[in-house]
Amino acid sequence: MASDAYYVGEWLIEPSLNRISKKNVVKKVEPQLMEVLNLLALKSGEIVTKEELKNSIWADVVVTENVFTRAISSLRKVLGDDPSNPIYIETISKTGYRLLASVKKASQQKPIDFFTLKLPRKPTVFVLGFILIISFGAFVFLEAFSPEPPPLTYEPNSIANSNATEYWPAISSDGRMVAFASNRDNGNWDVYAQPIGSESALRITSNDAAELRPVWSADGNFLYYIRYEQGEANIYKKAIVGGNEVRVVQAPAYSRGDFDVSSDGKWLLFNQREDKQKPLNILKISLETGDFEKLTGSVPGYNGDLNPRFSPDNKRIAFIREKNPASMYLYQKDLETGVLSQLTTIPQSINGFDWSKDGSHIVYGSNRSGLYKLWNVDVTSGKSTVIRAGDYQMVMPRVASTGRHIYAKMKDNVNIWQFDIDNLTASIWYGSSELNLNPTFSPDGSQVCFTMKKNGSYEIWVADVDGRNEIPITQFSGSYLTSPSWSGNAASILFQGFVDGQSDIYSVDAKGGIPVNLTSSEADEHTPEYGENGKIYFSTNESGSWQIAQLDLVDGNREVIIESGYAPRYFQQKIYFVKKDQPGIWEFDLSSSTEALRIEAFHPMHWGAFTVADEGIYYLNAANKRFELYNLDTNESTVIYQPLKRIPRMGKSLSISANKRHLLFSQIDSHDADIMLLEEQVN
Repeated sequence: MASDAYYVGEWLIEPSLNRISKKNVVKKVEPQLMEVLNLLALKSGEIVTKEELKNSIWADVVVTENVFTRAISSLRKVLGDDPSNPIYIETISKTGYRLLASVKKASQQKPIDFFTLKLPRKPTVFVLGFILIISFGAFVFLEAFSPEPPPLTYEPNSIANSNATEYWPAISSDGRMVAFASNRDNGNWDVYAQPIGSESALRITSNDAAELRPVWSADGNFLYYIRYEQGEANIYKKAIVGGNEVRVVQAPAYSRGDFDVSSDGKWLLFNQREDKQKPLNILKISLETGDFEKLTGSVPGYNGDLNPRFSPDNKRIAFIREKNPASMYLYQKDLETGVLSQLTTIPQSINGFDWSKDGSHIVYGSNRSGLYKLWNVDVTSGKSTVIRAGDYQMVMPRVASTGRHIYAKMKDNVNIWQFDIDNLTASIWYGSSELNLNPTFSPDGSQVCFTMKKNGSYEIWVADVDGRNEIPITQFSGSYLTSPSWSGNAASILFQGFVDGQSDIYSVDAKGGIPVNLTSSEADEHTPEYGENGKIYFSTNESGSWQIAQLDLVDGNREVIIESGYAPRYFQQKIYFVKKDQPGIWEFDLSSSTEALRIEAFHPMHWGAFTVADEGIYYLNAANKRFELYNLDTNESTVIYQPLKRIPRMGKSLSISANKRHLLFSQIDSHDADIMLLEEQVN
């Protein structure tokens, strides 16, 4: 059975190809995992001890029990098994593991015929037997084939979508009203309130200054908001109907981000810092006396704490602790005990969050999948799961006490532009009304692969170098696909796919076909890159932080080669990469395993805006908003081009042609945002 194909339940196992499949799903399995599966299948139904696993598969190396645990966990992920209710692999406490599913050789797998019965000669026996067979069969069918309750899913619906931008949403406690900031009146930012289900919005503010970030009072009669005027960020309160506004807090110097008001209306959370160079701290301010209490202090290496939110019972707060906009973490603090706990550990950009109605979870907007999605983090276990909603670029979530969710949906129109280095001219290379991202020249410069969103679906596309004859080479229909990378011979393309709440690395024929999943860990894998001699490189958060791993597609060996790194770019036996927790582009020499900082002034939020060639590193200088070329020999940069508009922070956004005459880059040509409502979908 070690080399012959066989079935485990519905999965076709092909050991010689290190591949498993069922229906239209094909997954690549690392060789060691295949050996584990083969051993379990060989002793199907029997216990395979940890000692047997070690002697059979890891005989020549020293391993700990953690190796077995991770291997079984990865196998479960590949097979789609639930460890709390397994149908494939059972853990035998302190002993080993057992394969539960039936095992058959591929040649023995036949469809079950439920309708061929041999009739007994005696009618009475036949009737009784038939009834028993039907009854037992119905029981077995219901037990075996009754689907488990599907995960809770939500249907996004637009509730505020004028031609202008609506941002910074808030929802009243009863879930009936939304408030938001919009620039719909002559481009000036004001606060509006609108009943859900109505298209008519009430303008709350009309000052020439910008008013943003509304917060509802608990009774729904008032709105608090920030006014940015004369270098200050002051917080005001105003009734929805009638009455004058009242300044409730003269904001501390250099404050920024969201604020919050307790449900009893007595306290306000905001932040302060003594000057622009010092970290932000969270303050709890009395709305009755103006007295305040400092809730968080400075932490070395961090920009500080911001966006505080009271829990529903006002006994805890949550906030973001920021190293930089690409490296943020959620924390909570118990106001009674003073206990501080970290809720998320993966460096990511977090754009807004709110407590669930019972305070057991926090909903947050994160770019962990590549684009912003809404995630739930359990405040007890710290486990994050994606909220199943058919939407992307979801930020600033808010939750009513009824459980109703709203958020802002960013609606950027992103197109691919081309800059002619010889003629110093720029023009659209490929454009549409939605998103066009991740342009990447093929090694010979004759083709370009990219991500395009069309009819709501993200797919990987390939076009000629002039942008013509474009064709989709994937058919995922709904998943987010990003960061494509050509193989050296241009025969295949790697890409990152966010499928069912998990980011993995896939490979697909450059002419199209069924993609193969190349990674099988429980971690998120991002930003794949082809190397040489059958090796690929990618980012992984398997350790809880971002590292760069190498996978050998020939022998299946996988290892972490860079302990702190993200977004690898391979060039001539070197890896160029960023670190999410600090600025810079780094170089890692594969032959000596040494790393060095190459470009200091590179912002990690623009991790995809660089590419490497013989002449050096083309990159986005975010401070000056221009593309530059860094010479690896002289360590000096020269200006190449200054884009007319912003470069998106989504996937690979810069590529240089093989003849070094053209740059392709993604550019945000227009920006919009709407306020959305999540309604629970009936399945």
